[in-house]
Amino acid sequence: MGSDVIFNIDDIESTSDLLLNMVENMESMVRVIDHRDRIVFMNRRMREEFGDQLGKRCNEMLCQPEKCAECVSMKCKNTKKAEGKDIFINGKYYRVIASPLLSVDGMGSAVEIFHDITEQKLLEVDTARHYAKLKADIDFAKNVQQRAFPKDGVYNNAIRLTSAYLPSEDLGGDLYDLVRIDENRILFYVADVSGHGIRSSLFTIFLRQVVRGMRDRAASLTDLINELIRSYEDLNTDGEQYFSFLAGLYDKTANKLTLINAGHNCLPLLLRADGSMEEVSVAGLPICSLLTEACHEEVSLSLHSGDRILICTDGVTEAYNRESNQYFSYEGFLNVVSSFDGPKEDLCSRIISAAQTFAGHSPDDDMTVMMLEVL
Repeated sequence: MGSDVIFNIDDIESTSDLLLNMVENMESMVRVIDHRDRIVFMNRRMREEFGDQLGKRCNEMLCQPEKCAECVSMKCKNTKKAEGKDIFINGKYYRVIASPLLSVDGMGSAVEIFHDITEQKLLEVDTARHYAKLKADIDFAKNVQQRAFPKDGVYNNAIRLTSAYLPSEDLGGDLYDLVRIDENRILFYVADVSGHGIRSSLFTIFLRQVVRGMRDRAASLTDLINELIRSYEDLNTDGEQYFSFLAGLYDKTANKLTLINAGHNCLPLLLRADGSMEEVSVAGLPICSLLTEACHEEVSLSLHSGDRILICTDGVTEAYNRESNQYFSYEGFLNVVSSFDGPKEDLCSRIISAAQTFAGHSPDDDMTVMMLEVL
């Protein structure tokens, strides 16, 4: 047996005395409640904490006028298993675990073990308070972000906006907007900030203010990209944050749409009034720490009444089905558009619904689809 210690039961004068001595010297607080709800035993730690309460009723030690509505001792006697609850006594929190005992006369008793959880409970209360404040702040930020999105409808008597948006969290990293340049020109854009959550949502509000702050200068799409690059540099981010930005300037007098793309990897889709459909190829680098000056191409299109431009973010195309190990893909996006035969105003929401159904779970990334129709 080596160095193992062997106990000879004959050397123990009384097993009950040994057990009583062990309980008496436990660091946990222990008491025994008999069938009359009276305290018949308290160990040393319990007496130090509450004083000698032997013979008193349970509720008297707890400084309560009546028996607890939910008595764990009574409950454990009925269930024949350990029961527990948290109680508050004299400014302290205790976790009480009660287990049934069977006395010699067959009457039911219970042994209760008290653990002081005051520090843990106060931490839980403090954490809950901070969580409630954080939740209120997030709800406020969510409301601000949602108000930043333009409402569906007609803008500049030239373009009708229809959109759908599904964030992966309370706060998202996608943004789209329309900005009136003058009576004849209107700017629209879609931005996708890397990541999602609080950090990315703050970035979207920053982007919106930069674009809107340019006013008529935003009519130059190259100047717009340069301003975004400069403003990004002024933020002094850690270099990991970046965003894609696809913008279009529509001139209703010239029936002309000019597009510029800063890293947006979902090409805009042109839906002609005659039913034809074509991808618009326009490329460029995303706004990031590596970019110091705009080097992005501009592509111009002639648009006429009934023509539509459809744009989505990669949260749609990269919707992922874990069982099949496949992405919804841009082809999936095109398939929904080509097969759709419902009202035009339902197309954006139908695309997001199809991507979410394909994935079979809540989105991993924010999903945005916007459609602009020439009136």
